[in-house]
Amino acid sequence: MINSIVLQPLRNSEYLQFITDTLNILSKNNPEALNISAQYNALSDAKDEVEKLFKISQSSLVTTEIEVLDKRRDDAIIGINLLVQAFAYSADAVVNKHGKTLTAHLALFGPRIAIENYQSETTILRNIANDWKNKPELQEAVTALNLGSWLNELENANNEFNLSYAKRNEELATAPTEKLKELRNTANSLYYKLRTRINSNLDINDGAEPWATTVNLLNQNISTYTLLQTRRTAGIGSTEVTG
Repeated sequence: MINSIVLQPLRNSEYLQFITDTLNILSKNNPEALNISAQYNALSDAKDEVEKLFKISQSSLVTTEIEVLDKRRDDAIIGINLLVQAFAYSADAVVNKHGKTLTAHLALFGPRIAIENYQSETTILRNIANDWKNKPELQEAVTALNLGSWLNELENANNEFNLSYAKRNEELATAPTEKLKELRNTANSLYYKLRTRINSNLDINDGAEPWATTVNLLNQNISTYTLLQTRRTAGIGSTEVTG
């Protein structure tokens, strides 16, 4: 028979790994042959829902995308700054004038735009793009110095960053702790149903294969997590939601 394990004390990351390990063992031993296809699929779907919400609660869903887009817009504004400063040293009087015009405008926003916090940088870059596109003197300078593609890149990168950042905040706002507990409770019930189904098949088939090997592997996995719980120092709990 499959050994018992108390799922509630497992931290969210441990819980997800336990369910994943369980599903992997069953997958390798053929859920159809084990006569548990429906129960296996139901638990797998429930695990996916828990994992999705857990990732959101850990602010990990679009963090990489945000970092990439932030670097992209940083590169754009740093590149623009270097270009206009170089133009300001040009021996060509017209180029020199336009370079100084744009350099002076960028100086209004401070010397380290790329290291501002996310929200501040978004606002600053939006203002720069709007000014360069709509103020005649700045617009003339951008055109004369052929900086249109740089301006487009700056604006596009900043807009894409803002959309991704807003998406993350929206996802975080829809990831309440109670919902994660609810999903874990649902997955727990499905795990117990799956365990009962396997135990019943093992009993009906007098310990035959593939149930015997599968139960042995599941019990080895369970013992790992039971030992983890046993060794956890009393009084040092998890800050994660459990259920």
